[in-house]
Amino acid sequence: MTCVHCGKPLPEGSRRDRAYCDNKCRGLGSYYRRKAGVPPPPRWQHPALTSDNHVLRSAAAHAKQLGEANGWSPSLVRCAMDGLTVVLGECPPGKPVKLTEVRARIPRHASSLRVAEVLTELELLEDDSVLAVRSWIENRTAELPAGFASDVRAWLLVLLDGDSRAKPRSRTCAYVYFGGVRPLLENWATTRGHLREITVTDVMAGLSPLCGWQRRNAIAALRSLFRFAKKRCWRWFSSVRVSR
Repeated sequence: MTCVHCGKPLPEGSRRDRAYCDNKCRGLGSYYRRKAGVPPPPRWQHPALTSDNHVLRSAAAHAKQLGEANGWSPSLVRCAMDGLTVVLGECPPGKPVKLTEVRARIPRHASSLRVAEVLTELELLEDDSVLAVRSWIENRTAELPAGFASDVRAWLLVLLDGDSRAKPRSRTCAYVYFGGVRPLLENWATTRGHLREITVTDVMAGLSPLCGWQRRNAIAALRSLFRFAKKRCWRWFSSVRVSR
């Protein structure tokens, strides 16, 4: 891209709607244009707004409308259109886009939340995230020894779905909690055959090398796991107290 007034190349990484190399050229260009009676050039618009793909074109227009209605910044609207271009550019017309695909494919500068919001309004989003996290739970707990897998799987599913005694937690909570206890479970499995065999000494030994946020996450996750196990799985089990 070059400056429309002096023809000088624009710096790399410039905004796509940038037309001048600096404010001086902008002012001079405007002055000579008015002096010659030439109308101003058309404002830059995102290519998605004029795409041959009618689904992408309508999605980009809807993103613009949502942005105006909800106070999105121009940059946020452009980034949402970038994300829509990626997920809808090669998608068959009318076929819903999976939420997991949106999160995996859109550029890093685009907001998956905004892209998903636009697709939802157009009934083009398929929320498969719950199925994805269930598949993740099955795959990760299957890697644990049999004496640990079933109880940990049941615990994670209750975190996800909730039950009569607990409200559902977010998917992020399930990921963080399992990430906090997994190293401990794998270490205990080398000397213990079942989760109910874990003692306070085992817990303290597992927590001792940890510090900071890793220790806090592990403690919160262990408390949740043993509280769940005592109430729902091992009613005869004397609780393991996890202290800070």
